Amino acid sequence: RCVLVDDDRHLLVVHAGMGRHRRAVWGLPCGHIDPGEAPDRAARRELSEELYLSVDELSFVDDYAYKGSWHRVYTAPCATPVERFDDRELLEIGWFTVEDVQELADSGVLHAGYEIDVIRLLAAQAPLRAAS
Repeated sequence: RCVLVDDDRHLLVVHAGMGRHRRAVWGLPCGHIDPGEAPDRAARRELSEELYLSVDELSFVDDYAYKGSWHRVYTAPCATPVERFDDRELLEIGWFTVEDVQELADSGVLHAGYEIDVIRLLAAQAPLRAAS
């Protein structure tokens, strides 16, 4: 998984498998790791496949448990507009502030639930990164 960040906004997506026939839920871009593939390489590959993006900087955030598996979460700056996406894998994309993501969490429309925790953490670290 990867949180793309543009200033105070964070990119969330609705994966096709999570929303075509039921209530759409918002989550982080990316997906599975292929056998023998490093997690950071998988994140880069999935960003390329889903959003047609190549990221230069990719930073590890943390591992989060979800449905008996661990999800490794990365973050990357994304000043490039996301103009298109693979509509076979994603139904929708959107940029959200921390407050927006909190509203999604309160409405029960976050995929895994940990998205708000990751985004809060990144938002809290943003002033520290800016001061460096």
